[in-house]
Amino acid sequence: MRPLLSIWISPLATFEYLATKDESENRFTMNLLVALITIGMGISHLKKYLGLFDDSKLAGLLVGVVTLALAGIIVIRFVLPLTYWGVGKIFKGEANKTQIQLVVAYSLIPYLIYLAIGLILIIPAVITQNLDLLFYSHPVTYFVVWILAIRNLTYGLSYFNKFSYGYALLTVLITAGIAELVRMILLS
Repeated sequence: MRPLLSIWISPLATFEYLATKDESENRFTMNLLVALITIGMGISHLKKYLGLFDDSKLAGLLVGVVTLALAGIIVIRFVLPLTYWGVGKIFKGEANKTQIQLVVAYSLIPYLIYLAIGLILIIPAVITQNLDLLFYSHPVTYFVVWILAIRNLTYGLSYFNKFSYGYALLTVLITAGIAELVRMILLS
């Protein structure tokens, strides 16, 4: 089974398969996925880094990519899973922290669409000298990716925590509420 492909069609079977794999193998894949997913999620924000270096836009993009990857590893690998784990414990969830990290990393795979689109549009961007093509962001794409990620997250939390899809969805919603509250506090 190829989890990177099967998560799109059969997320529950994918999480069942990942539960049987060796933890060290999962850890390496998780770290790589988190870095790539973060770059994919933040590709539309890379435009802000272009102005960092007047001499080279490429250097600004490189700094942006490295910054996004490091921030993603901290947030997606540690902060979000810890929050999901804590909220899951309220509902008597049985998952450990490593399993929740696995669920979060694999649930966000749909965000790799943005990275794929960015890589595909590199050639037209170079030919036309229009770097704005790289920073693709469309609301319909975002909505579809978001729905797929929530679906995967709900299946994974339900499977590892051994509770219903309702509790898993409630865990997702409570965590989103906590994240929004923290964001509002930090930005005000």
